[in-house]
Amino acid sequence: MPDRRSLRLPLLWWVVGPVLVGLIAAVIWVAAAPTSYYTLSPGQARSVEPLITITSGEDGPELHEEPVGDDLFFLTVRIRQPFGVELLRVLDDDTVDVVQQQVIDGTQGRERNRQFNRALMTSAKDAAAKVALERAGHEVGVRPGGAVIIDTSPDLPVAAVLFPGDTVLAADGEPVATATDLGELIDAHEPGDTLSVEVVSLSDGVERSIEVELGAHPQDGSKAVLGVILETRPLYDFPVDVSIDSGSVSGSSAGLAFALAILDRITPGLLTGGHGVAITGTIELDSSVGPVGGVRQKVEAAIRSGAVLMLVPVQELDTAVDAADDRIEVRAVTTFEEALDALVDIGGDPVPPELALPPAVLSQG
Repeated sequence: MPDRRSLRLPLLWWVVGPVLVGLIAAVIWVAAAPTSYYTLSPGQARSVEPLITITSGEDGPELHEEPVGDDLFFLTVRIRQPFGVELLRVLDDDTVDVVQQQVIDGTQGRERNRQFNRALMTSAKDAAAKVALERAGHEVGVRPGGAVIIDTSPDLPVAAVLFPGDTVLAADGEPVATATDLGELIDAHEPGDTLSVEVVSLSDGVERSIEVELGAHPQDGSKAVLGVILETRPLYDFPVDVSIDSGSVSGSSAGLAFALAILDRITPGLLTGGHGVAITGTIELDSSVGPVGGVRQKVEAAIRSGAVLMLVPVQELDTAVDAADDRIEVRAVTTFEEALDALVDIGGDPVPPELALPPAVLSQG
């Protein structure tokens, strides 16, 4: 007669076995499935000047030609959507931050966010060229070139047809030069009306015609709104052609590095004095330096590059100093001129102040 205990084991397996198999499969799936998070890890420190090409036409100004340097670096952050097991692996890594997917992609989704960041890179290059050329004594004309969309309301019809980085050139057959122009054309409508617009994508230059239904103002239901945040897009009349090959890198955080590298190429001497300098920060049309993201990761990239100095926006000084932990000197700057002063302090050649011209004013006409 068989032992009852030997009969219980197969019976127990038929009951518990499928549960265990299902549990193991679930663990494997969770470990291998993409998460709803992104990891921010140190990227690269890339030498800027080799990426820049500056040419002057027959009627353009004569440029001072300097050798291409390799000691000014712009910094990147590696953004990755990890699998479950990868996410667990980086939780104890001080150089990696974990953020929710929506923090990076916003309400527009991954691909639209990428397009917008490519548009930001284009704007950053133009602003850097303007600031650097003016500091070197060249005049740069600036004129309005349409109403560029910064963000859209996800609850209104506009979110399905217009996206951050799109620039409205005309509406209802009327040219749009500024954000104010578009606002006035919208004010002539009522909620529910259709607005016909001509737009161009800042990331790829493709023009298209679309129609969008207007919504109602949340505080005044009788007033029509498009549901977007707008700025006037500047267009520049550069005296020379400045091209920057940024590759797949997007966003605006390399603006300050671009501006310093352009200026170094077209003025005598070495801005860095031959020392490696890592830089992050946006550059605005008034030469002010704006904040960026991923500073903790960029500090690591700067240290790995061998740079002796890192320039950061003043808003992110505390984060950068904490991450640096005395491994690299960190200086905060609020303007382009303060960045130049910081380079002089480490032995860089100064740019004569008489080269600077008053900044151009963006016409709203």
